Amino acid sequence: MKELQIEMMNLGLEWEEFLERALSQDGVGQAVRMKPAEPPESEEDWEMFRSEPDLAFTPADKSGPVAVEFKVLRWQHDWHTWAKDAHRHLRQVVQRGPYSRGILVLTKDLGAAELRRIETSGFDDEVDVWGINDLRKIVARDDELAEALEGLIADTIIDEVIEKPEVDGPNDQGMLLATRLRSIEQAEAGWRAFELACEEAIRFLFSAHLSNFVRQQRTSDDLNRMDLVGRIRSTGTSFWSDLASDFSTRYVVFEAKNYADPIGQREIQITEKYLVANGLRTVAIVIARKGASKHAVDAAKGILREYGKFILTISLNDLCKMLEGASKGDQPENVLFERMDAFLMALGR
Repeated sequence: MKELQIEMMNLGLEWEEFLERALSQDGVGQAVRMKPAEPPESEEDWEMFRSEPDLAFTPADKSGPVAVEFKVLRWQHDWHTWAKDAHRHLRQVVQRGPYSRGILVLTKDLGAAELRRIETSGFDDEVDVWGINDLRKIVARDDELAEALEGLIADTIIDEVIEKPEVDGPNDQGMLLATRLRSIEQAEAGWRAFELACEEAIRFLFSAHLSNFVRQQRTSDDLNRMDLVGRIRSTGTSFWSDLASDFSTRYVVFEAKNYADPIGQREIQITEKYLVANGLRTVAIVIARKGASKHAVDAAKGILREYGKFILTISLNDLCKMLEGASKGDQPENVLFERMDAFLMALGR
């Protein structure tokens, strides 16, 4: 059971703990984690949370406090786009806080050519960018930390680099969408606005890997269902291509549930009816405002065991975390991977 719990730990927290230890070595300095394990839910608290770096680092040379942010790049197809957003965000943290400069840590090997891709018009003296090689140098004298680093790297990197065109300018759309989603009234009063905002969020977050979105016909027995279908692009390696391979699917169904309570077994059973193995449509992602009840999770596990159909429920907080993280350079698939990993590892016979 202990091994299972270790495997299910949030990968980001493992990196955060490692960085705190690595930066707190004798001769390196002292690092302190600045954020709670779970982000706040209110918009006011979120703004305060967002203005803090992942770690505050005081170098051994006492040159002044440094704001440290790290980004887990599991799928590196468009790493430079996310890195640019993260660079901009960290620069704002430095400018607003008591920090002399910032360090952006990316879970990627970085050479001169890669660093040039995230240069940002003269502001690079405010933020240093570190890659895996920089971390290896810091922990080179500590065998335990060096081994921990290599283990984290092995657990993190899933694909090789697959590029896509760069997008210039800051990415504020995710923040705006998250704010709008949180403001929508729950239950029947806000079902239509919630449905439309969820569809917009899905297209914004995942259009690089999903295409040909089609909104399906809605039946009268469930006002809070979106039933949007997207096709997984066949090129490249990503969370979605892994999903296609693991579950023999070409399409992903999305549904939005604006219920005031966690969804139950019935909603999962209704979703299952839209999944057809012979139609290469075996995966659904349900966006439920309050998440899933234990009965819903148990129903989804039973459907996977019996029919091989995978239904993953994420909450409004999960969706907003992906949207708000996009402006900071976080890859949205990280959240989906964590939720899927936890679900599958808890699956019994």
